[in-house]
Amino acid sequence: MHKEPSMPPAGEAILAGDLEAVRRMAEDGSLIFQKGKVVELRKNIPTVVGQGKEEMTLYSDAFGFALAHDQTEIAKILIDYGLVDLGPKSDALYMAIRRDDFALLDYMLDHGGQFGREERDITRLLLNLSDVWGENCPALLDRLGLPLRERGGTALCYAAGDNRRAVVTYLLGAGVDVNSRNRNLSTPVLRAAAEGHTEMVRFLVQRGADLTLTDEYGYRPYTAARVKGHMETAQYIHSIEPTVTEAEQDALFARYHVPAKMRDYFKTGPLRLEFPEGEELGWVRLFAYTDVAEISYRGQRLLSLVEDSEDFDVMLLWEPESKKIWFLDIEHDIFHAVAGWEAFIKAPGDYINRAVMWEFD
Repeated sequence: MHKEPSMPPAGEAILAGDLEAVRRMAEDGSLIFQKGKVVELRKNIPTVVGQGKEEMTLYSDAFGFALAHDQTEIAKILIDYGLVDLGPKSDALYMAIRRDDFALLDYMLDHGGQFGREERDITRLLLNLSDVWGENCPALLDRLGLPLRERGGTALCYAAGDNRRAVVTYLLGAGVDVNSRNRNLSTPVLRAAAEGHTEMVRFLVQRGADLTLTDEYGYRPYTAARVKGHMETAQYIHSIEPTVTEAEQDALFARYHVPAKMRDYFKTGPLRLEFPEGEELGWVRLFAYTDVAEISYRGQRLLSLVEDSEDFDVMLLWEPESKKIWFLDIEHDIFHAVAGWEAFIKAPGDYINRAVMWEFD
């Protein structure tokens, strides 16, 4: 039989809503853990979570326990006594946001609470606010006066990818560039396209989103939507994006020293390569000629050839120096030559299935 862990006095007082008992403990230091110069709330109040064999005991401090049990006045006592870290690296302010308790958040800010002003801090704040977005959120951001215009780009990319229209609207209104890039060089419209959010793509395009910008792998919004299987989104983008002409693509293929037979194959197809005898993959689909795009990997410029496949995120690339097809598994950092074009296209199933099993590594 499961035995409940013993509840310390602080937990008993919080559960009972006993403000005076908590106040006495705050004054006499019994809520504090101190080791050397480190002083923080003692994390010793147990909560059992799960059921049966899956049960586990989590321990929280008085502030977290008070919030978890809706004892806001007790949480304020702890703030009044300076027992809660309200600095930009602390989770306390975010706990109030996750509870959608903006009255408590204002109280914390009035008592010295601070959010960080770096890009990563702004991104974290916006991600948390996105889950509870309402009329309090713009007022909070206005009060904080954060450098959103300069450092809100990554947050905008996340908001677009998560289809958070109100958040996107606010950030654009605050001056964040609609073509901001995150660390993967993705833009808001690229993120929205990759997630299949057609209306978000339309919204961003109306506000100046550039459909020709590519991410670190060379995908533009159209190809990102195609690769992820969002055909409705891809068709919409294709109907409005600037057209890549065959002459422009001819010039690209020439720069990459693509052999004539390979160039002509991508123009005429078939682009869906089927190999039912394959042990791992039964088919892959190559990009249409004008959709083949440049990517960068390990400082090398390559052409990305595969639009979709049966089960794996297969990436086949044309590498101009070796004049060969290469295989890339980004997750495991596997990158190696497979074969020249003529050898490859005679038995693509054999080469691809050997590659996904790392037989070339």
